[in-house]
Amino acid sequence: MSAKATELADRLRKHFEGPMSAAEIEFLRDAQAFIEFAIRNGLNFPVVVANLGHDFSNLSREGFDLSSAKANGFLPKVSGYSKITSEDFGDSEDSQA
Repeated sequence: MSAKATELADRLRKHFEGPMSAAEIEFLRDAQAFIEFAIRNGLNFPVVVANLGHDFSNLSREGFDLSSAKANGFLPKVSGYSKITSEDFGDSEDSQA
């Protein structure tokens, strides 16, 4: 890692120290899977951004504390997408139609 990248990472660590919780990792995997699902199934850009924006905005209001946000009634729009299997997806981008 370059000196500049190390400096940027250190600056972030000062504000957000510690490893991610299992729930935080699951949320990020759900967000990642939601994006993949949207791409493969032809959802439009505004739908994807609006759903992710909803989730990120709620987390931001709670200081990015996922457990606190959920305790206050936050239900992520991307919940469960990481549990969807490939059979639930549309055709692969690489498949021949």
